[in-house]
Amino acid sequence: MNVLTNKFPTKIQVGEEICEVDADFRNCIRIIEAFESEELTTGDKYEVLVRRLYRQIPQDLSLAIKKGIQFLDCGDDPDEEARTPKRVYSFQKDGRFIYSAVRQTHGLDLEEVEFLHWWKFVFLFSDVKSDTTFANMVSLRDKRNRGKLSKEERVIFSRSREILDLDYDNQPTEEEREFMRRLKGG
Repeated sequence: MNVLTNKFPTKIQVGEEICEVDADFRNCIRIIEAFESEELTTGDKYEVLVRRLYRQIPQDLSLAIKKGIQFLDCGDDPDEEARTPKRVYSFQKDGRFIYSAVRQTHGLDLEEVEFLHWWKFVFLFSDVKSDTTFANMVSLRDKRNRGKLSKEERVIFSRSREILDLDYDNQPTEEEREFMRRLKGG
């Protein structure tokens, strides 16, 4: 599908069924938040996907899940062999910064929008200006994940841990572990 020549999809073909979906960005973010939850089982996460995304639950649940994930990936067919990169943002934790970045970059007030298609949101979200706070946070997290923070950036990250650390990323860095070993005399 070419997003320049076709309208964003509001239906998904699941086997022989054509299923209407709730394609609003808020709904899709809630689904993704469920997938990021450590409190839900995999089965619970799939149930959230099916119940929230489809207006009527399709007969073939396995295919509905696969097609639903493909929809959340903006039509890309997920490669099961692909390595999942470490996350550099969280819709839950970074919501206010994402809101501001979209507003600053695109002049779009997400609160005032009644409906915004998920794919449109993702494309706007993916293209926020590099001088936004959110883009700087993502850059710092990415550099940290790759072990590429400069000395100055390590200081910034350390002083801003409450904002920059993601819940899944509370493991101490090698530098922090080494500092604690030295502190304890080891």
